[in-house]
Amino acid sequence: MHTEFPPLNALLAFESASRHLSFSHAADELFVTHGAVSKQIKGLETYLGVALFLRQHRKLVLTDDAKRYLPQIQAALKTIKTATDEIKSHQMQSQTLAINVLPSLTINWLIPRMEEFKQRYPHLYVDLSIGDFTVNFEQERCDIAIRSATQPPKDVSFIKLMDEDLCLVSAPQLLKELNCLDDINKMTLLKHTTRPELWPYWAEKVGLHLTTEKKFGMEHFYMLSQAAASGMGLALIPRFFIEQQLADGSLVIPFDAGFTSPYTYYVITPKSKNMPLKAQVFIDWLLEIFAPYRSA
Repeated sequence: MHTEFPPLNALLAFESASRHLSFSHAADELFVTHGAVSKQIKGLETYLGVALFLRQHRKLVLTDDAKRYLPQIQAALKTIKTATDEIKSHQMQSQTLAINVLPSLTINWLIPRMEEFKQRYPHLYVDLSIGDFTVNFEQERCDIAIRSATQPPKDVSFIKLMDEDLCLVSAPQLLKELNCLDDINKMTLLKHTTRPELWPYWAEKVGLHLTTEKKFGMEHFYMLSQAAASGMGLALIPRFFIEQQLADGSLVIPFDAGFTSPYTYYVITPKSKNMPLKAQVFIDWLLEIFAPYRSA
């Protein structure tokens, strides 16, 4: 029975090319080459024994056979899509996706974007928690975690999300005291207590000899950003975390000293050959919203 059906890829190429009246636009939509679309159409025409397109004055025109064929193919493809969406939705309905994310990513960055994910998958219940501990999926109630590390994680499956673009920032009122890099030694350094090596590492990379003893330690980037904005001192903070503060001017970058820290962000899942659909859809969405940072 199945041998009586034309190839699905050929039907998709025909439907797209018919809608756009362009092989090139169909190729863009289907993420294939112009030649691949042309080959699929030719194969379908051979299978059907009729021509589907004519070229008239550099324009693509549907034949009468194609005009009769198109609405039935569109209806069939819509039925397939609807049935597929329904079964995927049913599979995720009433499921819980437990995600554990770094505090720095959750507070300012991920939560404001989660509404978009919920609109896509309204039946998937998300349980979001924060943590920066080493994840043991056998002990923790967690499907996915996002972590930063100087080395790729072990004994888990992982995908790299982005490198960490670290910015030196201050409150705008401190700019008058910062005329050159050496002036940093006159200021208080706001220190991330779980990453005590960042200031020496940054100073070495930008060619600054740190001499100041004025330091103030804090555990999270959120605390550092608030302290820096209040004028307490200078801080090293990932750019993604302070996008809004840089945009509204509550934080400024006093020197053009771009720096990629030794930390990389990873999304991690338990080692398994078959990832649950609920985890896969979240990771696919996550890679979409991280795309600008991955290509930067």
